Amino acid sequence: MKTLKLTSIILFSFLLLSLKIGDIKNEYKVPFVNSVTSNDLDFDGDIDLIFGHNYNFITEWGGISFLDNLGYGYYYLLDSVFLYGGQTVIYSANIIGDEYPEIVGQYYDGQQSNAAIIEINNGNYDISYYPMCENLTHFNIGDISGNNSIDFAFISNNDYLWGIIYNDGTGNFSEPEYYDLDYPPLNIACADFNDDGRDDVVIADYIIEVYFSTENGFEQQLLGYAIPWSSGYKILPSDFDNDGDIDVIVTATSNSNHSNVYMFENLGNNQFYEHPYFEFTPFCSYAQISDFNNDSLPDIIFIDWDHSELIIYYNIGGFQLEYDQNIDVDNLGYQLGSLDCNDFDGNGFNDIVTIISTQMTLPYNVIILFNDGEGNFLPDPITNSTEISENITNIKTYPNPFNDKVNFDFSNIQCSEINLSIYNVQGSKVFDLTTKCQKGCNNLLSWNACDFNNNQVEPGTYIAFVQIDENFYKLIKLIKN
Repeated sequence: MKTLKLTSIILFSFLLLSLKIGDIKNEYKVPFVNSVTSNDLDFDGDIDLIFGHNYNFITEWGGISFLDNLGYGYYYLLDSVFLYGGQTVIYSANIIGDEYPEIVGQYYDGQQSNAAIIEINNGNYDISYYPMCENLTHFNIGDISGNNSIDFAFISNNDYLWGIIYNDGTGNFSEPEYYDLDYPPLNIACADFNDDGRDDVVIADYIIEVYFSTENGFEQQLLGYAIPWSSGYKILPSDFDNDGDIDVIVTATSNSNHSNVYMFENLGNNQFYEHPYFEFTPFCSYAQISDFNNDSLPDIIFIDWDHSELIIYYNIGGFQLEYDQNIDVDNLGYQLGSLDCNDFDGNGFNDIVTIISTQMTLPYNVIILFNDGEGNFLPDPITNSTEISENITNIKTYPNPFNDKVNFDFSNIQCSEINLSIYNVQGSKVFDLTTKCQKGCNNLLSWNACDFNNNQVEPGTYIAFVQIDENFYKLIKLIKN
């Protein structure tokens, strides 16, 4: 094990996100991005975003960045850490058993791939490295040992093997254990299929099989076969029929430009029933599972490789998929990449974040689509404050740019309370302003360009994050001379 203590590493200027202040708020510029996941990293009730970056040999940078959800789906770059290696998949979970979740990526040391566990600690980061294998293809996380801690399971397509590193419960991991395979694995996932408190392991290529975790080792069981020469495997463990048991859903693409969904129903007692596979066109490169219409049945969202759009097939029960919904994305000619689903704006419905491109030449390369609960995915966060949203444009900010004081005039806003949080370009909060509103009076807030310690802030760009009656937000760009 190697442990590295880092202070905050802020991405240099061209790595900062491009925000459209006061306009459509779903487009971001994230450099060389390769993967995305989400979690509430700071326990403030809002879902934050985590991006994995490819290593770029020109900038000599790669790693993981964190975007803080300032509320209702408005994001700002918080920080980043350096990791050498392409972050094809990242996770966020409680690894070391403390209060806050950690972030898991991968680090290549020149010889083998390591699990990199990033512990967030008041702006500093403890990063621990644990070896997995050479020629890593994919890895996943789960409580395989049954000790209420997260272990890592991994595969190597080149070496025809899978393996595990076990967590002792405090975030320290064992040496890897390896298991040989007779085929080159393409995907791996973990879930507790028999409700015994131990996560089991599913591995997929043209052979799909489960390894049940027991105190005495693993019990191997064949689930079924995919169409030969398929690719793009994605294992999606899920209670697909809402009966309390975790089923196995596997998506793949065939060489005939069709996409297939293989569905294995969990019957209990380590038994599965293989339903007829679901086949559709077009060819899709990526899949994720999420309940978009709150009917307790997980739906499947795909990325259409040919047309660069998102496709949702809705789960109608009985292991049946129906009604494909196509979501057009203005991706400027680039193909979509990884995606993640979560309730980013807090309206109770799962939204979508997707990567358009790893490139920096685009005006934006990450977008969020907000679910209104009625089958529409919109560019603006969905809030419940329509009255305030109609009047929010009445906010006046002056002077801007400013020297030692900026004013915010809310005299035309009918509300009870206004709160402003002032952030610097690194995403750190520097000051708070709050006022109780009086009807028929001028409601004016002023910031004297000082921080919490009453020290003048440096010249530069700042963001005023406006909260009105705890249910509406607006971003205002400020320039201090």
